[in-house]
Amino acid sequence: MTDVSAAGDAPRRLAAVVTVVLLAAALAGCGGNHAGSSDTRAPNMYDVGGHDLYMSCTGDGPVTVVYVHGWVQDAGYVPHDSATGIRDLLVRDYRVCLYDRRNVGSSETVDAVQTPADMLHDMEAVLHAGGVEPPYILMAASFGGLVASSYLQAHPDDVEGMVLIDAHFPDELRLDRLLPPEDRSVHFREEDRCCSVERIAQVDLYRSLQHGIGSEPDIPVVYLASTQDPLDENGLGSPKYHARLLSARRAYVDRFSPGILRAVDAPHFMEPVVPDVIAHAVREVDRLATKH
Repeated sequence: MTDVSAAGDAPRRLAAVVTVVLLAAALAGCGGNHAGSSDTRAPNMYDVGGHDLYMSCTGDGPVTVVYVHGWVQDAGYVPHDSATGIRDLLVRDYRVCLYDRRNVGSSETVDAVQTPADMLHDMEAVLHAGGVEPPYILMAASFGGLVASSYLQAHPDDVEGMVLIDAHFPDELRLDRLLPPEDRSVHFREEDRCCSVERIAQVDLYRSLQHGIGSEPDIPVVYLASTQDPLDENGLGSPKYHARLLSARRAYVDRFSPGILRAVDAPHFMEPVVPDVIAHAVREVDRLATKH
């Protein structure tokens, strides 16, 4: 699996490291934290079982859009800031929730290796703690596509659709055998676990999703594919891998009902660049879900 990042790092499709400073918008809370006079948590911080995660929710529409951010490589980067422009285009009609995973952004750091089960639990727990009820539209970027897939497999009835922003997808792991050993996801496993900011091995999350391939729920999905950082221009020099990767993505999207693969003139990290395009895709998914 490859990644196109702003810094040109790595042969994996890691989310871009943001080097520009995004102006943080003042975010409305999700209705407060746990009730109780002894709770002294800062606004938008929620206990998910031994550590606190940041989540802000704005708007009060009947459907909640949940932003699932990409892989974070820079400890100083605040991922929820990336989606404020999209949020601002949706809040009149939707509830929009932006959360940061453990170890990144405004959430607390946990000094331990993170497992796929931990990542799923954190997402489940922060939504529950914030009183955020389904139905959800998952708006997932890059590595966040795998996190969204994990949630979808666990809670298919809670998700009415997804917008995938140049996202990773479970089928990619099956193509690793076409790459040299040093470029395969498993090669980076220990480095991801010990030394990455998020402290989770991407290959472990891929592996945890393999059983769900071919059993996707009957929901609409719009996949926004970057044309500025195309999937098959990743520096790996493997034409067979590139061709199979593009066809695998097409097949993955086609398993949804409907699945729409749309080219977008934007970089891989497109949230702050084309918020209007992404917001339009959210509304499209909602309309398609209503027709089901």
